[in-house]
Amino acid sequence: DGYTCLDLDECATGAAGCSADATCANTVGSFNCTCKGGFSGDGKSCTDVDECATKQADCDLAADCSNTTGSFICTCKQGYAGNGKTCQDVDECANGTAMCDANATCQNNVGGYACTCKQGYAGDGKTCKDVDECKAGTAGCAAAADCANTVGSFTCTCKTGYSGDGKTCTDIDECKAAVSPCAADATCANSPGSFSCACKPGYTG
Repeated sequence: DGYTCLDLDECATGAAGCSADATCANTVGSFNCTCKGGFSGDGKSCTDVDECATKQADCDLAADCSNTTGSFICTCKQGYAGNGKTCQDVDECANGTAMCDANATCQNNVGGYACTCKQGYAGDGKTCKDVDECKAGTAGCAAAADCANTVGSFTCTCKTGYSGDGKTCTDIDECKAAVSPCAADATCANSPGSFSCACKPGYTG
């Protein structure tokens, strides 16, 4: 009535006109509109702040930042684990989540891992196939040896008439053996990997 005046709470009556993204604070004879966290403006008009773009988000360096209305989300990148604010490298080799082939070795890297086929195998590490060293000519067996491929490896075996480890084969001189392979009335002639017997003059056989 002009004789008694009471403060009008514009916030309670909705007359303040603050933005939906602002808080309204009543004051004696007036009010204040203040944009909520994650928003900027005069309170009457509030705009979302992109914390990712403005570098205000406190995400880990190994995390991806996604802006949301009034806030943001931090998500650890693949190969890392954590809450996004703190991310630690995941050792996929140790926890068994690496997709390496059974015939490959797993090497953990920061944020990932590497698969390498073991010796005797070829591939990208996630798929490894046996290498036939005999067909490829990489076995290194001696010329007087037989090469046999095995899963992941190979063997070199000296041929009959030779001795050695397969990588090096030496001709065996059968004629020099303690007991001659030929008859007593025959002569023995050694040859690479073998020998021959010839009856002495006056004998046949």
